[in-house]
Amino acid sequence: MGSRTLTSVHNLGMWQKRQAEQLREEIEAVLAALPNEASFHDLVKRPLTHAKRGLAADSTHNQPWALLPLLVCEAISGHYEQALPVAAAVQFLMAASDVFDDLEDADCPESLSARYGPAMAINTATALLSLAQRAEVRLEARGIDARIVVRAVDAVSSFCINACAGQHLDLSPDSSTSISEDTYLRMASLKSAWALECACYVGTLLATANEELIATFALFGRDLGIAVQIANDIHGIGSGNDIAKRKVTLPVIYALAQTDGDARGQLERAFLRQAEFVPDAQEVRDLLFRTGAMHYATVIMELYRQRAGDNLSRARQAGANVERLKLFLG
Repeated sequence: MGSRTLTSVHNLGMWQKRQAEQLREEIEAVLAALPNEASFHDLVKRPLTHAKRGLAADSTHNQPWALLPLLVCEAISGHYEQALPVAAAVQFLMAASDVFDDLEDADCPESLSARYGPAMAINTATALLSLAQRAEVRLEARGIDARIVVRAVDAVSSFCINACAGQHLDLSPDSSTSISEDTYLRMASLKSAWALECACYVGTLLATANEELIATFALFGRDLGIAVQIANDIHGIGSGNDIAKRKVTLPVIYALAQTDGDARGQLERAFLRQAEFVPDAQEVRDLLFRTGAMHYATVIMELYRQRAGDNLSRARQAGANVERLKLFLG
């Protein structure tokens, strides 16, 4: 039993490392098109080296997010190489999104915008967007039919527009005072889940013409993305970071809907009012636990994780080998 388990873990690491290295090579090949300007090259490459991005040192961890398009494609066709260009494109887009988010939130002292100013950050993010387009063009060299290439490019663009719409909702002046749970989940679907849904959609598109299976994997990505966002919300409250930033996330929305009197007043002071007030993170955290908000958020997170698992089961019934994709449900 122990020997078989060790062998399984070893094999798990081997295939992850192989795919991660090929994705790294694909990204580097696209980056090679940059002008020969060392400081510019360094700035463009830096967001790609952050955690969960394609050039990160830990890109072979237990949930290899950067490899998702490859794993979906492989689950259906048995091969993943044809999906390397879109996997790289998604990484460039997510890196650009990271830069824009840091610029808009202005809460990360280590961000490009904080260290080099907004103009340099915008220029870097724009370059990353253009590199994503160049990565997609490389699909043709992989022998992908031109009609599929066009559809893949259009799909990626559509998901990016959805992400912008979600960010618009988040940035709207009244978003912090009138957001409902339904609006939050819609925003999470657009803004937070877009990358995983996009990765699964295009990974499937490059492996099959089965529209039902394409839709099933896209839903898997969307539900997984929402579950991940809620998990981040729970962690943000637990660590106190989201309390310090006064971020209105699912636990806060639930607690505001369930409380009145002094408890609600405390939550409003901590999250909704713009007066100079520094909330006590421990007191707010305790209140969110007492109201059941943290438990509720955990239940909703598990609901979306279960929905993602149900979609994997449907994909398996359609003939896909989803064993490696189960890593993302852990």
